[in-house]
Amino acid sequence: MKKVLIDNQVYENQKFGGISRYFNELKLGNDTIQEMELFVSDNSNKNQINKRIQRKLARVIFNQPQIKFGKNDFYISQIKNLQYNIFHPTYYDNYFLAHLKKPFVLTVHDMIHEKYAEYFGNSFDSINKRRLCEKAAKIIAISNTTKKDLVDIFNIPKEKIEVIYHATNYDSIAEDKPDIDFQGMRYLLFTGNRSFYKNFLTFLIAVSPILKQYKDLQLICTGPVFNSVEMRWIKDLGIGDKVKSFFCESDNELVYLYKNAECFVFPSLYEGFGFPILEAFACNCPLVSSNGGSLMEIAGDAAVYFDPKNIKEMRESIHDVITDFSLKKELIEAGKIRLKDFSWDKCRTETNLLYNKV
Repeated sequence: MKKVLIDNQVYENQKFGGISRYFNELKLGNDTIQEMELFVSDNSNKNQINKRIQRKLARVIFNQPQIKFGKNDFYISQIKNLQYNIFHPTYYDNYFLAHLKKPFVLTVHDMIHEKYAEYFGNSFDSINKRRLCEKAAKIIAISNTTKKDLVDIFNIPKEKIEVIYHATNYDSIAEDKPDIDFQGMRYLLFTGNRSFYKNFLTFLIAVSPILKQYKDLQLICTGPVFNSVEMRWIKDLGIGDKVKSFFCESDNELVYLYKNAECFVFPSLYEGFGFPILEAFACNCPLVSSNGGSLMEIAGDAAVYFDPKNIKEMRESIHDVITDFSLKKELIEAGKIRLKDFSWDKCRTETNLLYNKV
């Protein structure tokens, strides 16, 4: 069995999220997989050695005993000296390139920084990503859309890239009612962050007449509280009493929200995969989705689609689903069938086969 070292980049940058969930899943479901945690001091201030904060930096999976390193061990020396066959960084920092003597595999989750470069001009993610793609032994793309973007934008040989889909475990998670006063109201669901490419403000314009038309209908948005710009839009659209922000404390609460929503709306301009699609399918939640990026590739025939820049089309699609019980039922059944094409066992198996090729 190959020993694969994965670092801790993504775990340091996000409390939870799609990428950390993906790497967690790679380690599950196999008795030969064990986790090795490496601890190294934060060397940002050499004059305060006694105050260095230990931080987790790397994990080794696949049949590796647990080892812990002391405060004075440094990460690069670990990259050089650990016993492993393959390195699999969890994000795009290329700190290891000058020191790594083993082959590495890179997972590319999307090409959002490249597709919308005008919004990410001050980010090094794209520069680092390109360098890693050029040096990697193999690249895992999480959709055919992402693979095509890699070929078209970075000019990566298609033979170097293998598509391995993500999955979800939401069909096995028990629901837990969140602390929201629903007051017998129906609701539309929007999940996750609301950054520009998520198209949230356009979605608000599209959905506001529907919220006004149906007095028993609300919009629930999971994620951080609304910022000042979002609050201004919500107020000016006259839907301040119809829109709620709620931060889910657990997957169980999010499962409840999916299961009881009139529909889940995914208005994103672009996605490299789209975890929420599978989450909705697993929770029998009707899907109304943008046709941007990989979303049609992942959802197949189990969604009602709209052009994310066409407000009228978005509004009509949402209205059709929430007013047509037969359509909702068809979408739920189609989602159950589509979900069968995605599993973490399949993802792990295909990833292991790729490791063996490397």
